[in-house]
Amino acid sequence: MINKTKTIAAYILSVLVILAAWFFLSKLINAELILPSPLEVFSSMGSLVKTKAFWQAFAHTFLRVIISFAITVVLGTALGIAAGFSKFLRDFFELPLAVIRATPVVAFILIALFWFKSGTVPVFVSVLMTLPIMTTAVANGFSKADEKLMGMAMVFCFSRYQIFKYIQFPSLVPFLLNGMVSSFGLTWKVVAAGEVLSLPKYAAGTMLQKAQVHLETSTVIAVAIILVLVSFAIERLFICAVKRFSTSL
Repeated sequence: MINKTKTIAAYILSVLVILAAWFFLSKLINAELILPSPLEVFSSMGSLVKTKAFWQAFAHTFLRVIISFAITVVLGTALGIAAGFSKFLRDFFELPLAVIRATPVVAFILIALFWFKSGTVPVFVSVLMTLPIMTTAVANGFSKADEKLMGMAMVFCFSRYQIFKYIQFPSLVPFLLNGMVSSFGLTWKVVAAGEVLSLPKYAAGTMLQKAQVHLETSTVIAVAIILVLVSFAIERLFICAVKRFSTSL
């Protein structure tokens, strides 16, 4: 309980220090276009959340995040299991996944603009960037299976399905859950970046881009803060759900 209280106090102090530094820097620069004060940004946030356009844009962004994450989990798990069963497939996937990891997300967004509609680009790019995380996490889970249990399974002539169900699957579950957590956090960032460049009709990223074009710095920061806060809150809830599920296994 004491440690939890100290952690909360540290978080609050950190926020207060950031706000104080932000306030003094804005006063020192004295240019709203470059760095508006916290009060101006919070005022913009208050105005934004009262508008239907903001919630409509945010709902579409959230929907893209959920769709991207769902596709990543299903496809990444399937590819990871396939790579775990077959060393040939694992070697086959290694180069494409390494290329995806090494390529800047902006490059994929710009290329995807030639292939897809603006609303589909963020989903495609998000799946592409998070797929290596999910696939690698699941594939690595197979290598952590208990060798003694695997040896016992061979002695008792377990079928391939029984080995997977009773030995390999329990060992890869923690890796699967960790891959889901990592993928979910990255999905928000990539979807927002994709929206900023592809400019779908309804998107938080589009609001960011339009505000930047109109030199509305306070609105840009306000939308960014709201995205960060919602992303952080949902990610924390997701991590708590994953931990609770892990302990129940």
